[in-house]
Amino acid sequence: MRISPSPLLHRDCEEALMSAEEFNFEATGRGLGAMLLSNPANPTGQSLEGEELKKYVEIARKQSIALLMDEFYSHYYYDGDAVDPQDGGADDDSNWPKTVSSALYVDDVNEDPVIIVNGLTKNWRCPGKLQI
Repeated sequence: MRISPSPLLHRDCEEALMSAEEFNFEATGRGLGAMLLSNPANPTGQSLEGEELKKYVEIARKQSIALLMDEFYSHYYYDGDAVDPQDGGADDDSNWPKTVSSALYVDDVNEDPVIIVNGLTKNWRCPGKLQI
């Protein structure tokens, strides 16, 4: 009874994702208390990254909107040019798999209104035989 869903109207039907400026416009005009966002969006795989994702977090901070981030697939980004470290590729963040998370833009976990929902078993599960 205390939750009143409010769909955000995306003014640019040619773009799959809402820009940070559009999100700010909608959030300000509707007085949102919270926003639920899947990043990347399943099943399309489209995502907010870099400066655009940073702006979303900044808007949530400024507008005091709880940004509920569904990041269950945050570890499933693959660059077509990547080389597995076992095959000689770099074993650092410049190679696959990369992770995209709003956590990068959280300044203070006790103050910033960002709640990240992720799946430990989905992202860190290591199927196969355990060798000791």
